[in-house]
Amino acid sequence: MYFEHWRLESRNRYVLEKAYLNLYQRIDFDERELVCLHCDPSLLEDAEHARYKRGPHIHMSVAGSPYSHAHIALRGPDLSETLRSVDSIHAALTWGIEMLRDEMMVSI
Repeated sequence: MYFEHWRLESRNRYVLEKAYLNLYQRIDFDERELVCLHCDPSLLEDAEHARYKRGPHIHMSVAGSPYSHAHIALRGPDLSETLRSVDSIHAALTWGIEMLRDEMMVSI
């Protein structure tokens, strides 16, 4: 499941609030979330966990609580390059999706 949330900032300007990809494993009618690849680029820099959440990060849902709520960042401490444009955010998310495909989807 993938979704994005965009906020209208001004007349002709939209800002990406969230981009979320959730991967599920389905066996018969039982479905469980395995992993989430998230990005919250509009989060204020001083918000709790912002240094991990603003850029692409993973939640290992299958690990259970409290680990499923951990923000495992895919980018380093300087997010300025990743957050500089929609294209650079898209490239970072694409890299994360490719990683999940290569490392997780093979075993499902």
